[in-house]
Amino acid sequence: MDRRLALVAALAVALAGCSALSPGDAGPTPTETVTPLAVPTDAPTETLSPPPGIAADGAVSPGALVRAHFAALGDRSFTWRLDYRRSVDRSAPVGGETASNATVDVAERRLRAASDGSYRLTRRMTGAAGDTVYADDTGRYVRGARSNGSGYRVGDGEPDYRHHLRTGQTVVRYFSVNASTVSTVEREGRTYYRVHVTSPPRTLTEGHAKQTIRDYAATAYVTPEGLVRTVAVEYEYRLRDDRVAVSLRSEYRAVGDTEVPRPGWVTDPADRGTATVRPTTAATTTAAVATPTDQPPTATTDASARTATPADGGER
Repeated sequence: MDRRLALVAALAVALAGCSALSPGDAGPTPTETVTPLAVPTDAPTETLSPPPGIAADGAVSPGALVRAHFAALGDRSFTWRLDYRRSVDRSAPVGGETASNATVDVAERRLRAASDGSYRLTRRMTGAAGDTVYADDTGRYVRGARSNGSGYRVGDGEPDYRHHLRTGQTVVRYFSVNASTVSTVEREGRTYYRVHVTSPPRTLTEGHAKQTIRDYAATAYVTPEGLVRTVAVEYEYRLRDDRVAVSLRSEYRAVGDTEVPRPGWVTDPADRGTATVRPTTAATTTAAVATPTDQPPTATTDASARTATPADGGER
C-alpha cells in the first residue's frame, strides 16, 4: 500500500512538472534566425528634370528655353529646315452660289552649318526667285536660284549663321504660355520632352485683334539639355469671309554629323584685301514665320539686320 502511494506521488510530481511548460514547448532548442519577408518596392528609376525654361506645371519661359537651346547646340554641326505655309480659301458670291478660290503662300529655309562656322543656306518663298548663300572664312557668297554661273561675293568677316535661324522668334511667338501639357517620349533611344499647347498665346492673338484663332496646336520636342529639336504649329482663323490656315514646322537634324562642302560656284577672290564686294540684289526671305498680322513673308536683301527679341536678347 505504501508502495502504491509513493508511485502515485511520483506521477503527480512528473505531471506537475510538465504542466509548467507552455503548450507545445518541446523544451530548450537552439536559437532560430527569422528572415523577414521582403517588402515590395518600386525599382529606382532615373529622374529627369524638365529642360531650362519649361516648368513642371507647363509654364514656358521662352528666353530661358532659347538660351538653353543654343547652349546645347554649341559649336556642333547641324542641318536645320523650316517650312511655313499660309493658305487662304476665299469665298465669293457668283450668281446664287458661292465660289471658292484658294491661294497658298510658302516660305522655306534649308541651312547646313559645320562645326567651323561655315554654312550653306537655301531660301525660297512665294513671289521671289530665291537664292543660296554660302559663307566661310573667306567671305559670304550668293547665287540666285535662276543663275547657272558663279555666285558673287557680298561680304567678308567671320561667318555667322545665327541671324538666319528663327528658333528664338518661333518659341517666343508660339510658346509664351503659362500652361502647357508636358510629357516625355522616346525617339530612337533618346528621351524628349513634348510640350503641347492648345490655347494661342497673347503674342499671337495680339496680331489677330479682329480674328478668332481656332484649332490651335503647337508642339515642341525638346531634349533634356534644352535643344528644341522639332516645332510644329497649326491653326486657323477667319478673315472676313476667308478661311486662313497657317502651319509651320522647324526641325534640327544630324546634329554633330553634318558636313558643308564648298560649292563649285564659289569663286576665290584674287585678293581678299582689295576684292570688290558686290551688293546683293537677290530677293530673300527675312522671316519665314508669319508677321504679326500673318501677311505673307516679305522679301528684302541679304544684308538684313539681326532681329532681337526682348525675351531672348537676339537670335543666334
